[in-house]
Amino acid sequence: MIRNDLDDIAFAGARQTGAASREIEVVYLDSDATARKQIHERLTDHHTEITVTSVATTDAALEAAASTDVSCLVLDPTGLGDIPAALVSNDRYPVVLYTDTTAPDSVAPVFDDAETVVTKQADGQPLLLAEKIVSVVSAPVDRTESALRDAVSGIESRAEANEIAVLLADDGTVQWSSEAVSAFVSGLDETCRVEDFYDAMDRALPDTPSGRRQLQRLRDSPTEPVALGVSGTDHDQYLLRHGYELPDATGGLTLVLLRDITETARRDARTALLDLLVERAQDGLYTIDERGVIDFCNDSFAATLGYEPGKLCGTHILEVLAPGEFPKGQAAVEELLEAPEQESTTVDLAFRRKDGTERELSFNHTLTHDEAGNYNGVIGVARDVTERKRREREYQEMMERFNFALKGAELGVWDWNPKTNEVTFDERWTGMLGYSKDELEPHYESWADLVHPDDLDRAEQALGKLKTGETELYQCEFRMRTKDGDWRWIRDLGKVFEWNDDGEAIRAVGIHQDITQERKRQNAIERQRDELVTLDRVNVLVQDLIRALGTTTTQDELAETVCDRIVESELWDLAWIGERSGGNGNLTPQAVAGDDEECLDSITSADQTDPGPGETALRTGTIQTTTVESGTESTSWEDTEGDRGTRSIAAIPIVHGDIVHGVLCVCTDQQDGFTARVAESFAVLGEMLGFAFMAVQNRRLLSHDRILELTFESRNADTPLISVANAYGCRIEAVGSVDIDPTHLLYLSVDGGPADAVSEQLRSHEDILDSRVVRTDDDGGILELQVTETIQSLLLDVGARRRTLVAEGGTLSITVEAPLGADSRTIQEALAVCTPDFALTAKQECKQPNDILDAESDPRDHLTDRQQEVLRTAFLAGYYAWPRDTNAEQLAATLDIASSTLLQHLRRAERNLIDAIFDS
Repeated sequence: MIRNDLDDIAFAGARQTGAASREIEVVYLDSDATARKQIHERLTDHHTEITVTSVATTDAALEAAASTDVSCLVLDPTGLGDIPAALVSNDRYPVVLYTDTTAPDSVAPVFDDAETVVTKQADGQPLLLAEKIVSVVSAPVDRTESALRDAVSGIESRAEANEIAVLLADDGTVQWSSEAVSAFVSGLDETCRVEDFYDAMDRALPDTPSGRRQLQRLRDSPTEPVALGVSGTDHDQYLLRHGYELPDATGGLTLVLLRDITETARRDARTALLDLLVERAQDGLYTIDERGVIDFCNDSFAATLGYEPGKLCGTHILEVLAPGEFPKGQAAVEELLEAPEQESTTVDLAFRRKDGTERELSFNHTLTHDEAGNYNGVIGVARDVTERKRREREYQEMMERFNFALKGAELGVWDWNPKTNEVTFDERWTGMLGYSKDELEPHYESWADLVHPDDLDRAEQALGKLKTGETELYQCEFRMRTKDGDWRWIRDLGKVFEWNDDGEAIRAVGIHQDITQERKRQNAIERQRDELVTLDRVNVLVQDLIRALGTTTTQDELAETVCDRIVESELWDLAWIGERSGGNGNLTPQAVAGDDEECLDSITSADQTDPGPGETALRTGTIQTTTVESGTESTSWEDTEGDRGTRSIAAIPIVHGDIVHGVLCVCTDQQDGFTARVAESFAVLGEMLGFAFMAVQNRRLLSHDRILELTFESRNADTPLISVANAYGCRIEAVGSVDIDPTHLLYLSVDGGPADAVSEQLRSHEDILDSRVVRTDDDGGILELQVTETIQSLLLDVGARRRTLVAEGGTLSITVEAPLGADSRTIQEALAVCTPDFALTAKQECKQPNDILDAESDPRDHLTDRQQEVLRTAFLAGYYAWPRDTNAEQLAATLDIASSTLLQHLRRAERNLIDAIFDS
């Protein structure tokens, strides 16, 4: 092979005349530490006369150039910023660029000053770089005709069979070649002399986009390495072209080295593919030749069988297959041979490991063929399915037991071998008696020891009839002792499923059913009947309250109506509603009906360490029920009842969303007056009241001329909006939101920062499901976030609304509008769902903004909820902007609907709005 050392080739004659080599001092400037280390080592290893000083900055390079007799400066301008002209524009040393970067305007002068440019990307480029350095710093040789003769002589003496050397003029004319180009390149007429190298390659390369690109690279880059794919008569040929510009003494010719790399390319491709498969495969990989000999396997395949790969290769497959498995493997191969259109087949085979144990492997075979198309083996993937097969067998056995057990409910299953008296008890069987599965030995005696002595003889007689076949179905009822020492009645059923050749039962399966509660069931049924009567009256009450709520206009009126209707039902003696007061979580009475003062005193407690049921329901948001006995001295809220007998109290939270607005307390003299289902009905009533309270607050907010304006601020740097605003020194403001159940869309404007970067960082927060840039401006843009909850939705749950939301300068500021008299603590708690440390910083009464539409003239009343959702999302996402910030496909994807459905919603909404405008 001809070496890529131009000093040894092109300048061979000059070297022979006695030109002495000298030390070459190179300064290498590159901001990439890895590249600096690699080039330093490769240059010094390749040329002993080269000494390299590696630096990372232009200042260091200037210092090195000033203190050293520099022969050449090699640099990569990437990441260096402005490069001083004094470094690259001088007569002291030549400059070589070693980079993958093209010439942008900012570093164009550097490219102009450079003697030559070498690309980084190829593995062999450091060697080419060394040649370039030597070529630009070596002393010129004598410009004589002998230079060309010496160069040609050097080329011929070093050429090998798989490459040729060609000297080209600037126009591509072949001046000389070490071998006929037409004979070396497939696809050319060997009888014709090649006059023009590029015309010849044009004929040889395929007329495809790839072939035309390769030809263009040959012409445009005569000195860069170019890989060529030539279509030959029998097979494709792959060539590698290297080009070198020779000194002027040779007449300005270019030396082209053309190497045939066909076999190397094919071998490397096969090796790379196989290495990739071996590296990434967790399953076993193998090849087996036509004789059945394993000629390759990866570590996973060998380890499965307990071998090293080197020990297994060369072994016949018969030596590792379990007895009787080889015909199955042969049948799988024959199946593929008989059906050429079938690419592969799968067969499960049992293998014998090195230690003698057996494993089941699933083999996926593909046939391999030689160049003549003849079968020469198989290649495939093997997966260990031993555990899967075991689980399949266990599952099949389990299903047999399970299908029988499905005839009952709450059943324990036993599986008994009457021949050996081994028994399998499932977890329900043992758990029925209070044991874990591991606590009972899997034996007949474990069962017999737990059966009541008075019942054991009768049970064993019944089992004896089952064993002998005297009866087909065994059933018996007896008592069994639990782990706690109690006795429970068991109904036992069983059947023989398997007999041996001698007619002996060897497998019986049965079930245990706990029937202890059957005697108590009648009492439970009667209690349920009484509960259903009460529940029916509760549900009637709820319906009456729903109708009454439609006519009320204030929260106080709502509360009074609810309390009155509850007491009028005569099921409950007292109904009381309290609302949250102040910041200490206490309850203030809002409405009460009934005259049970002692029960009223039991609802709340002044002792913060021992809260009453009302305070507990307010804090937890769950129903609190208790039964209080009379005649005890009061030490806590659970025993403050006097002489009125047994009292039942329920405290029902009045909730809307996650916000608890107050508590409804109900008292009755019935013992256990609040069963689970009655409590569930009252929970529905509590949610209905919470919704009604919010509806009243929202009406007040929309209808009153004056409102309460509250400002809350947070400086928590971990809050996503504050964190991102701080990171980019920008201002982030909410411009709208849309509820697209079950999530929400929040639209933000970004001012003074990169919208793409802000969007990307916001997406990294766990509270934000997704983020995308709707529009970008010179200094910001509009973002669309998908979140589980928004400030606006949280505020609406407490009868308020967001006016502004701004993150800037390390502060998140939210301005909230609420009805006069609204509880700021409730609003603050709603905001705490997003950020727990909001503080109220301003509170003032102000006039209602003029942008609130009159309910009778609001055109949105002509839209369905879905149409409003789609139309508002389209508006906020810039669908109606010109040009559009969001197209129909993006908008449909955001709303998780088809594009056709989106356009249908938009057309109907637009038509309804136009009708409303012109009809009015």
